[in-house]
Parts: sequence; C-alpha cells; structure tokens
Amino acid sequence: MTEEQQEPQEPQEPQVNIGDIIQINQGTEKGEQAKVIAVYTNSVAVELNRKEKNGNLARTVINHSKYEVKS
Repeated sequence: MTEEQQEPQEPQEPQVNIGDIIQINQGTEKGEQAKVIAVYTNSVAVELNRKEKNGNLARTVINHSKYEVKS
C-alpha cells in the first residue's frame, strides 16, 4: 500500500500508569497536580491534592488531552 491508501491512525494516547503524577493543563483544576487511580480508554481517574468537606481527597476524571505526565 502507498501512504495515501493507508488508513489514518488514531492519535496515540499518553502512556500513563496507576500511581503516576500528572499536571492538569485544562479545565477547572488547571495547574493542579493529581495522582492517577485508574486508566480508561479516553481518560484517567485522579485524586487531587485537596480535601472535600468529608475529609476525603477530591477525585475527578480527566481526558487524555487535558494533562501531561510528570512522573
């Protein structure tokens, strides 16, 4: 096959693992760092570094395009 006939490839999702620290680049949590607790096809679930009223760490889901991996 020539280059024109190949199917377009989907963008590679970032390689992130449970326990990694990410920097959020977009959204209401922009600028915060968070710890990855679950990885999904299009997003990751994270624990933020702030507590809710009940004393638990705040959690949210972030799309892959809205963060970068720190470590």
